[in-house]
Amino acid sequence: MSTIAELETQIYELKQKLAEARQKNPPEQVKNYQFETLHGVKSLADFFGEHNHLFIIHNMGENCSYCTHWADILDPIFKHIESRAAVALCTPDELTAAQKFAQSRNWSYALVNDTDRGFSREMGYYKTYTEDGQEHSGVWPGISAFRKNSDGSIVRLNHTQFGPLDDFCPTWHLLDLIQTSDWEPS
Repeated sequence: MSTIAELETQIYELKQKLAEARQKNPPEQVKNYQFETLHGVKSLADFFGEHNHLFIIHNMGENCSYCTHWADILDPIFKHIESRAAVALCTPDELTAAQKFAQSRNWSYALVNDTDRGFSREMGYYKTYTEDGQEHSGVWPGISAFRKNSDGSIVRLNHTQFGPLDDFCPTWHLLDLIQTSDWEPS
């Protein structure tokens, strides 16, 4: 067996273990956050619509070409699972500008903004860090999966960050096959 085949087998086995761990992950209670939308203030519970499950994409906004690339890739995938779960994209951008940008990309996501970043902070996607002696803060990319229980309470089942080579964007995996590693989304 080649080194590549051995590594692929190990990765596959680890992905199976990860999937099992996600199935057993204890849910985290989440409060019913309020968000700005193009149609006024809505609660986290509102975004579930008729579903019991909801995905929220944590997006860094129009200025992040990587986040734009993930949103481009994921939009058609969510059309296949919309019978099981609702989806919304949480952006730090002003919503009218975000809507224009979303339309230019043909996204179908519900757009939301947590203006005080309380939701993003509690979910672990608003971070403060130090780089070159300077303190910075901002939103980070990822996705959270929620369930609305029969009593109306909301729990987060799982979440993960986005980044090159993750399982949510195949672009880098495809480029690896042609031995190209210097590509960046534009």
